[in-house]
Formats: sequence, structure tokens, C-alpha cells
Amino acid sequence: MIDVLPEKVSEKFQIHIEKTIAQNSMVSFEYELSMPEGVIYYEARLRLLPKKNQIMVIIRDISEPHRSAELIRHQAHFDSLTDLPNRFLSLDRLSQILLEVQKSHEKAAVFFLDLDDFKKVNDSLGHEVGDELLIAAAARLQQTLKQNDTVGRLGGDEFIVLISSLNDENDALAIAERLLQAFRKPFKLEGRDLILTLSIGIAISPKDGTCASVLLRNADTAMYQAKAMGRNTSSFFTPQMNVAMRRRFEIEEQMHGALERNEFELYYQPQIDVKTNTIVGAEALLRWHNIVLGEITPDEFIPIAEQTGLITPIGVFVLQQALRFLNEWQSINKQNYTMAINLSPRQFRDPELVNIIKHTLHKNSINNECLELEITEGVLMNSQASIHDALLQIDELGIKLSMDDFGTGYSSLSYLREYPFDVLKIDRSFITGITDNKADCNLVKAAIAMSHSLEIKVVAEGVETKEQLDLLNELNCDIAQGFYLSKPLPAAKLLNFSLRYLKAL
Repeated sequence: MIDVLPEKVSEKFQIHIEKTIAQNSMVSFEYELSMPEGVIYYEARLRLLPKKNQIMVIIRDISEPHRSAELIRHQAHFDSLTDLPNRFLSLDRLSQILLEVQKSHEKAAVFFLDLDDFKKVNDSLGHEVGDELLIAAAARLQQTLKQNDTVGRLGGDEFIVLISSLNDENDALAIAERLLQAFRKPFKLEGRDLILTLSIGIAISPKDGTCASVLLRNADTAMYQAKAMGRNTSSFFTPQMNVAMRRRFEIEEQMHGALERNEFELYYQPQIDVKTNTIVGAEALLRWHNIVLGEITPDEFIPIAEQTGLITPIGVFVLQQALRFLNEWQSINKQNYTMAINLSPRQFRDPELVNIIKHTLHKNSINNECLELEITEGVLMNSQASIHDALLQIDELGIKLSMDDFGTGYSSLSYLREYPFDVLKIDRSFITGITDNKADCNLVKAAIAMSHSLEIKVVAEGVETKEQLDLLNELNCDIAQGFYLSKPLPAAKLLNFSLRYLKAL
């Protein structure tokens, strides 16, 4: 029988026959044979029969359990959707690469890749399309890189690329540019052309770390920097990033429970009618005093709240507090003031948003037209049907819609045509220069004229001098707010300010 087997299998049999005789015990081993139908796996059990001077051999087909075990091993090391190495295997390969480059004194690089705005695809087109896009993205990554480079999926929309034997950072930069360029070509799925960009963080060994976990963490940190730079770009890790990332984690950690600890407070900046010099309303502005970190600016904590989803409960708090105060303010001063509140893009993912607004207005006995919801271009750039429907429902309720930061985006004019805006807020960056920059003055003048032709009121924010206010009056601007008129005030101080203002008229 041994003679008809392949040479390597025959040798294996011969070794185990000798072992069986020497040990006078049962011996087993596995082998495989290539058959026309594929590879078949066998187990051979050998037992010495001394009385007969023979060896009994029992052979059984173990292909099925072998394949099951192999499948389990594969699933433990490879991503089930893309079939790329998973986090565990990717880190294991990275550890092996680091051992090799330490011996050869070469460099290795870790690329941490995140698909920009991938969640929008899942939310708008469904998870099936999202899964197809992930598979296509994985394939494109593999096609862009060399065969011996490792591409892995860490989970969600995050991927890892491992490169060994780098000469310097320029090599890593060239690879990053190649990856970014590859993703500028649309993905064709179900008759759609989908654009998917990358944010890439790069960490290089040995300068950024010599162990797998540290390198991965530093590449992740660099990826967040690439996001902050506007996405669709790459960033190399620097030690200073760890300070910024640590600060971010501290803020996120303290934000959990901040509502329950009553750390948030609303300030209100008065809005003044430019012609009559009367207070017509205020903008609600969120402030946060944390027991551990102290005062944290909105520019610092609002983006983190947006990214983590905590902006949704915080947004409900702002709405409730602002309308409760508006009720008090209107009752004391006997004036029909307006309250402007900013809505973030994340809040529009809440299917209960419109119902929450309606309920809060009713609970505080506020007329719908006294609420003004400010929306930035970031909300409008997301073309989800849910956002479109929510804006139309808000308009049907008689609530005012305001386009915030007008002039800072690319598509503001098209949005004015598409959505029923009542108010346009000219960004402070244009107001700052209107008295000494002719271009800024002409732009503000044109924005006011265009808005009035569309029956839209204009609010100028960031008014800091009398000269700016006088010029806005000449340009027929409707409403102004800024430090020249009043800085943002806590509720009690705004009540006093507005009462003094009324008496002075």
C-alpha cells in the first residue's frame, strides 16, 4: 500500500510504522492526498499486533471535521465581510514586521484608514449597500497596494495598511497619496456613482513606537488629525497630537453625566432691530463649566458632542431651557421676543425631533413664530430625505428657519432657493471688515439686497463697533447682534439688560 502513495506520505507512514514498533503502542497521524475532487484529509491509526507480527492500520476520512476546524481558524483571523485580516491577525502581522525591521534596522509604517462620512451611506441607502461599499473599498485597497503589503479591516469603516522596508517618510507619503487618489474614482453600486474619500493617519517605526499597540494607537491619533484638517487627506503622527487627543478624551469623559450634574448653562445674546434700536429677541448660546476641567469653550466641546451623539440630549436641554426662559422673558417685559436656537446635523437623525419641538413649544405656551431655528450648511449638505422632510414640517408649523454663517460655504445660494428660509445670518467674518474693506462691504450689501428680494430678513452677527452698526443701518440690515450691543448674558442679567433697554427708549 505504501508503495502506491506519494513519496512524502510513504515516508510519513514508514516513520510512524517504526515508531509503533519501538513504542509498542497505538500511534496516529494525519496526511492529505490530492484527488480529482479536491484535497482529501485522512487520519491513520497504527497498532502493533505482536502475536501475528503485524501492524493494523485504520484509515478514516477526516475532511469534514478538518474543514470545519479550518473554517473556525479562518473566522478567528479574517473579517467575515471583506475576507481581509481582522484586528487580531493584523496586529499579529504588525508584531512580526516590527521584529523583522528591528533586525534589519529598516522602517515600517502603519496606515490607519477611515472612510469619510460612511455612516451617511448606511443611513441613506441602507446597510446592504453599505456592506457592498465596504467590500468594494477593501478590494480597491488591495488593488492599489503591493501583494506583500497587508490590508486589514479593524471593524466598521476602519482599515489598516502595514508596510515594511520603508526608506523614509517620503515613501509613506507616496503610498498615502496613491490610496487617496484611488478613492477619488467613484464606486459604481446599484446604478449609483458613490464618492468615498479617506482620512489616513500614519505612524512610522521606530520613531513613533516599536510595539504594535503603540504604533496602532498613534496612527489612529494621526487619523483624527486628518479628519480635523478637512478629511480626504493624510497626516503623520507627532507627539503633540497625543496632548490634543488626551484633551479630547478628557472632554468626552467629562461630557458623560454633565447634564445630570447641571454643568451646562445657557447664555443669551440680544438681537437688536437696527432701525428702531429695540430688542427683538436673543440667540441661545451654550456654556459648560466642568468640575474637573473648568470652563470649556463651545468650539472645543460642540464638535465632540456631535461626533459622540451626546449633542442629541444636550440639544433637547437647550430647547427646553431656552423656551422656558423665553416664556418668562415675554411675560415680564410684555414683548413678543424671538428665541434663536442652533440645530446641529446630528439632531436631525432623531426621528422625534419635530415632535420634541412641538411639545416644548406647547408646554411653555410659546407661539411657534417666536422660535427661530438656526441651521448651518453642514445640515443641508446631507441630502437625506429625513432632513428635507423635517425642515418642511418645521416650516409648516410656522417656526422660523434661519441660515447660519451665510457666506462661509459653497452652496448657500442654492439652499436659499431650495428651502423656505425666513432669516439669513451674515457671518461675522464679513461684518468685521465692512468699514475698511470695500469687497466685504459690497458682499454684505448684495446679500442684504438679495435677501430682501426673497422676503428674507437679515441678521448681522459679530457687530463690534458703532461704525459697523451705522453702516449696517445705511445698508438696510434688519437685525444686529455683537459685543458692541451686548455680550452673551446669563438669563437673570439679560432680564435686567432688557428692562433697562426698555426704560431708556
